[in-house]
Amino acid sequence: MKKAAIYLRVSTTDQNYERQEVELRLLANGFGYEITKVFEEKASGVLDMDTREQLTEMRKLTSDDVDKIFVWDISRLSRKASDFIALVNEFAEKGVCIHFKDKNIITLDDDGKISGVASIYLYMLGVFAQMDAENLKSKFKSGKENALRKGHSYTNNAPFGYDIIDKYLYVNELEAESVKLAFDLFHSGKDTQYIADIFNSKNIPLKSGKTNIIWVKGTIYQMLKNPVYYGKGKLESITKKATATTPAEKSVRYFDVDAIIEKNLFDAVQERFTININSGDKSKAVDPAILRGILKCGQCNKYYVLGNNNGVRVYKDGDIRANINNKVGCKNGSFTITMADNLVWTAIKGIYEYDSFKKKCVDDKEQSKLELIKNETTLTELNKNITDLDNQISKVNTGYAKGFYNDADALEQKHRITTEKDRFNKIITEIQSKIILLNDRINSEFEFDYLKTRELSLEEKKQVCNSLIEVVNVYRYTDYIKLMQVKLKVGLTFNILFNSQYKVNSYCIIDDDDVTFNNIFNAPEEVREILKGKDFTVTSSNNKLFNDEVFGEYSYTDIWEIMKKYNYLKKID
Repeated sequence: MKKAAIYLRVSTTDQNYERQEVELRLLANGFGYEITKVFEEKASGVLDMDTREQLTEMRKLTSDDVDKIFVWDISRLSRKASDFIALVNEFAEKGVCIHFKDKNIITLDDDGKISGVASIYLYMLGVFAQMDAENLKSKFKSGKENALRKGHSYTNNAPFGYDIIDKYLYVNELEAESVKLAFDLFHSGKDTQYIADIFNSKNIPLKSGKTNIIWVKGTIYQMLKNPVYYGKGKLESITKKATATTPAEKSVRYFDVDAIIEKNLFDAVQERFTININSGDKSKAVDPAILRGILKCGQCNKYYVLGNNNGVRVYKDGDIRANINNKVGCKNGSFTITMADNLVWTAIKGIYEYDSFKKKCVDDKEQSKLELIKNETTLTELNKNITDLDNQISKVNTGYAKGFYNDADALEQKHRITTEKDRFNKIITEIQSKIILLNDRINSEFEFDYLKTRELSLEEKKQVCNSLIEVVNVYRYTDYIKLMQVKLKVGLTFNILFNSQYKVNSYCIIDDDDVTFNNIFNAPEEVREILKGKDFTVTSSNNKLFNDEVFGEYSYTDIWEIMKKYNYLKKID
């Protein structure tokens, strides 16, 4: 039985292949053909033939694969006359006939040559198909223009602050309040990240309604740059596509909509963007929070976020940002950014006084060097394996050329070798990433001598903290009494105990090797009861702070009193 293929393409108004396939199969069987290939496509017939995936696959067919291709009508193959004619000729040169069911047109005669009458007929139909496509495109564009003139929405996706109802754009009053807040905050000097933090702290939902994503500064920026909010919806259209040498040409039009803010406020906000970009004066910029992205709740395991408490910038437990399914009701609370940053920075400055830190840095670098040598040796061996596999592929190609392998055996051998090569390349990529990180650790200079010679800017402090600190975990005992545990990337840990109550307002910093935090917060409830009053352990072997009699297990209050007795408490600035 002769072999044939079916090419199916559906329009946007008829998304069902079933009818086409059933009738084409019946037609093919009636002519004595067995269908061995079916190509299903939803790409538009107006698109260039090189961009249509299934058509591209079908064009790989030769007369060895099929004798004929059955298509519903010529518009299924292409709506471009030039592409249509090129495809008919392309398959004709291969000796593959195309049978269009709709007009019962067959491209090749019995002698395998393209029919002259069919050629003229197909050309005319191809031209009409292209004209039909262009007319549809023109009608669609005309219809859209008429709709815009009638006041229909200029966009199918309503901006935040608006809703589309019956194709018209209306102000969403609840969202509009948040839009006004964003413009007012930015105009008053707040930055986009600050506004995003405010929106997130107020649990303002995004337009999408999704609860697993949050506001980010990029989203706020887009809002503040959108002229729709002062009553001018902006519609950009590409009139000429970009080329390798010229950019795309666009037309920009504005449509009247109901305004949410005054134009003078919008203009003032745009002016502030211009000042921020062009001026070196950053005095209005919000000071960076040096622990941002480092500070984490040790109880709910969520990162702290920035917030505002009566005009004072604070770190807030990230549980307030979680969606309803991920909230745990953590009560870790908040504390001022200034206090937290200063306490951790004091600890960071003090670590250079510890011999243990310097030793740990040296040990860490030596260990990294050993790991680097091990990874580089492994990388060399893997590259040798890749070379061996390349040689194996060359041998298979040579063997195939000499007739030692048939098609199936050669493909099987090359597939096996290529699979093994891909596996090795994946491992190589992972090891190369490790080598980069190890080199960074080896070449890192933790000796920030300038810490002792001058006061750093907040940006510089943030850079140092990001270089040194892995994480700062926060544990709450009361609203005022907390512990910040600073874990450094080189493996050292420091505990900052502090009481921010007005009458006390003190802190102390303890090396975890000297006074070990037992972290009962993450223990099961029954274990926490057993460990109650045993927040810290002081051992006699590493007791560098106290007299020999101070060792054993102590509560937070006990350690605080011991530190007070030995004059280790300091006032919070």
